[in-house]
Amino acid sequence: MAYSRHGTRYIRGYVTEGGMWAPTNSHRGRPGSWVAVVLIVVGFVLAALSLVLGPNWWLLGAGVAAMALGGLVCLAADIFTDVVLDDPRYEDEEPHSTPLHRIKRRDRELWGGP
Repeated sequence: MAYSRHGTRYIRGYVTEGGMWAPTNSHRGRPGSWVAVVLIVVGFVLAALSLVLGPNWWLLGAGVAAMALGGLVCLAADIFTDVVLDDPRYEDEEPHSTPLHRIKRRDRELWGGP
């Protein structure tokens, strides 16, 4: 738990019920980034199947090639620029009476603090 500059308590990373991570209802990321991710996942699945089935060396090679191609597409699409950093949300903490809450309250009484 932390305190905002306004003095209200908030939980870092907490999103209220019914809230949305993004202002739109669509997935984040560009189509090129999603193609790269799909290539890597398909390559991983192919490589895993090749180990289960044998080893089946040509399937393993195809999986490794798909993962390598996905990695190149990641570099070409600059996938890391798809990350969106939102401003922190400062919301009051909802009161609750869990054992952890009582333990924290007892610790504040014993050791002092906000």
